[in-house]
Amino acid sequence: MKLLITANSPGEVAWIRPLAEQIAARGWSCDIILYPCTFATGKEAEVLRAYPGVERVWPKQSLLSLFWKEGRRYPPGTPLLHLGGDLMYTAFFQRRFGWKCWSYLWARPWWDSAFIGYFSRNFQSTAGLRRRRVAPEKILEVGDLVVDSVNFQVPELPLIDPNLITFLPGSREEEIRHALPLFSRAAEILRETRPELRFQALLSPFLSLPRLRQLLERPVDHRMDHAGGQLVGDRYLGRDGLEVSIIQENSLQHEARSVLALSLPGTKTAEAASLGVPCLTIVPLNCPEVLPVHGLLGLLDWLPGGSHLKGRLLLRQKHRIGLLAQPNQLLGRAVMPELVDVLTARDIAAQTAALLDRPEDLQEKSLLLRQAFQELAGASDRMLEAIRSSCSPRQTRGA
Repeated sequence: MKLLITANSPGEVAWIRPLAEQIAARGWSCDIILYPCTFATGKEAEVLRAYPGVERVWPKQSLLSLFWKEGRRYPPGTPLLHLGGDLMYTAFFQRRFGWKCWSYLWARPWWDSAFIGYFSRNFQSTAGLRRRRVAPEKILEVGDLVVDSVNFQVPELPLIDPNLITFLPGSREEEIRHALPLFSRAAEILRETRPELRFQALLSPFLSLPRLRQLLERPVDHRMDHAGGQLVGDRYLGRDGLEVSIIQENSLQHEARSVLALSLPGTKTAEAASLGVPCLTIVPLNCPEVLPVHGLLGLLDWLPGGSHLKGRLLLRQKHRIGLLAQPNQLLGRAVMPELVDVLTARDIAAQTAALLDRPEDLQEKSLLLRQAFQELAGASDRMLEAIRSSCSPRQTRGA
């Protein structure tokens, strides 16, 4: 059976890996359609082509030709799994070619008729789909693809190093440029009383070290507390002797060894929890205009002066944002702290020290977080089985 999958950024590319493994094991194949995305790095297609079961990748530049002509190579009834990107594109493809479309996590009432079903993580995710007026009979709870991706990359957890702290500064260049020096300055403060601590930063393999060096050589905004440092080889070196190892390959295996992570919000907080790594989520509002925001507020970035307006609105709304870390959202409470404010490195260092001072509490939270996410494992198998069942015998012949 041939399956189409849409994706748009490094996060969805990671989700596809466990799906691709199972697709290949079933004797199926898949083609990937990449949609436009501000988080994309440009190297997604290169990574996807190396996955088992992936026969073809359609880059975003080919969307027009795929819609007008090339899409005919996939007959009506071809199953499509929407993992990422604007639902509008998938709806247009469905209406033009008659593909059978499923969406993972996302829905919009005006595109609902284009989808035969939706996959949700759990009851909370299902509730979100229901709020978007999706009929309950169209929703199937399957678990979390993030967990499958983590388990594929780290099948067995290593021993924890009680002195190792991981930085997760994001995937966007502006995030990295501001967050890595900020986290490093907090590390310098921590080392004043805890010289045994060691630090590593996990960065996307899509970001080259020369490009990272260029980013870190640019002046940091004066509103952001930061360490003065430079990239030497694969280490970020501070003026006072601080060393932060830059990890880009097998990053989750390295992260699994850490006792604590400092992170911006995003999928990386769920990955950390799946590994049992407690995560202090940090949203520095010192430069709010550079923060990525989904939804209508994020559209302001495309307007002249819109980013600054977005920043002012974020500052006004900081006390009404709610839980941002995905593990806290899953459990419905702030299991791990979230720092959302105009922050100094000393604020971050103080909260980090308070967590490290209670190792038993950190260990309990580690077990709680890992258990909560491991209960959501197996999404890739359940999704593929549902898709197989929805297809006609002719389409699944040989599967």
